[in-house]
Amino acid sequence: MLKFWLWVYNLIFLPLLWTGFRAVSLINNKVRDGFKGRKNIFDDIKTWSYTEGKRIIIHSSSLGEYQQAMPIVTELRALGYNIILTFFSPSGFKNSKVPFADVKKTYLPFDSYSKVKRFLEEINPDMIILMRYDLWFNFLYRAKKRNVKVIIANARFDENDIFWKFPVISSFKRTMYGFIDIMFAIDKSDFRNYSELMSGTGTQIIQAGDSKFERVVEASKNIKKDDILKPEIYKDKKIFVIGSSWKDDEDVILPVINKIRRYEKNLLTILVPHEPKETKIEAIEKNFGELYSNLKSIRYSNIKNYTDENIIIVDCIGKLMSLYSIADVAYVGGGFRTGLHNVLEPAVFNIPVFYSNKVKNSDEDEILTEKGCGIVIESRNGFYRELRKVLSDKEYYDKLSCGCMSVFKENLGTTKKIIQNITN
Repeated sequence: MLKFWLWVYNLIFLPLLWTGFRAVSLINNKVRDGFKGRKNIFDDIKTWSYTEGKRIIIHSSSLGEYQQAMPIVTELRALGYNIILTFFSPSGFKNSKVPFADVKKTYLPFDSYSKVKRFLEEINPDMIILMRYDLWFNFLYRAKKRNVKVIIANARFDENDIFWKFPVISSFKRTMYGFIDIMFAIDKSDFRNYSELMSGTGTQIIQAGDSKFERVVEASKNIKKDDILKPEIYKDKKIFVIGSSWKDDEDVILPVINKIRRYEKNLLTILVPHEPKETKIEAIEKNFGELYSNLKSIRYSNIKNYTDENIIIVDCIGKLMSLYSIADVAYVGGGFRTGLHNVLEPAVFNIPVFYSNKVKNSDEDEILTEKGCGIVIESRNGFYRELRKVLSDKEYYDKLSCGCMSVFKENLGTTKKIIQNITN
C-alpha cells in the first residue's frame, strides 16, 4: 500500500491541496503570509552553523503546539543537541518567542517530494519530533528513507475524527502513521486506541502524558505579580478575571456580574477580551453605560487614574496569565463559539475556573471538571448560582482549589519520560 499511496498523494492529492492553498491565499492574509515566509527557506538554512551535537527537528503546527514543545526544547538543548524548530502556520512562526539564540527557526516547506528531500538533505537531522499532529506524507517518507528517527509527542487520538472510520482514508492515515517510530500518547485511552490502530506496523506506543502541563507550570514561575497591577488596587478585594472573552461569553457573564455586585461589594472584575480592538472595547463600554448600572469601568491603559472602578477592561495583549496569578476565580472564554482557550493557565494558580465547552477543541476542560476545579457553564442562571456559591462558600471554594492542585500533581514528569526514551 505504501507505493500506491505515494503515487496517489503526489499525483492527485498534493496538486489539489497546493491549488486550494493558492486560491485561498488570494483572499486570506494568513495563507498568503505562509507562501511569502517560505520563499527564502533554503537561503536561510545555508547560513546556519551547528555545534558537534546531533540535530533534532521539532515541528509544531502553530503557536499552541510550540508552547507544548518548549519543555522538550529546553531539556534537549541543555543536553547539547542542535534544535531546529519548524512551523506550518504563520501564526506559530511569527508569534513564537524563542529564548535561545542558538535554536534555529523556519517554516516547514510545502510537502512536495523535491522540496522536503532538499530540506532534509540541507539540515541532515538525526531525529524529528512532531508535536501532537500535523503529519505530512512526503516529509515523513523521506525521513524514513534517510533512517531518521521520527517521534510524536503529546499524541492525542481524536475519537471524532471521521477519517479513521472510512476504510480507504484510514488506510492512508495508517500508512502515514506507520512512518513513526515512537508515539508518546497522553493517556490510557489514547494509548489503547493507537495501539489497536497501529498494531503490526512496528510503531511503538508509550503512555507519557502531556507536556502542556509542565509548560504552564514553568510559565507561572516567572510571573511577577507587582508588575501587572499595583497591590493597593486589588488589596482586600475578590478578583474575578475573565480571560479571552468573546461576545457570547460576555452576554452570559456581564449581566451576572452586574447582579452579583449587589451582594459582593468588594468584587473587582478584570475583563480581557479575546481581541482588544478599539471597536470591541468601545462596544463593551457602551453596554456598561446602557445596560449595567452597577458596573463602572476603566481601561487598563488608564489604570494610573484608577478611582475604585469595579471593572478593569484590558485593552492590550500579553497580560492574561499574569492577571490569573492575582485572581481568586476565573472564567475562560471561547467555549461558546470558536473553541475553549487555555484553561490550564488559571488552574495552575489553584483557583476555580468557569468555562463553556459547547465547542470542543481540547480535553483539558474534562480533566478540570473531573478533578473538581472546573465548572461548566451552560446558562446565565447556572453561572449566577455557581459564582455566588464560589464567592460566598469558603469550604466549597477550598474544595475546588484542591482539585486544581491534583490536576498538576498527576500530570508532571512528561518531558522527563520523553527525553529518557529518545536519548536512550
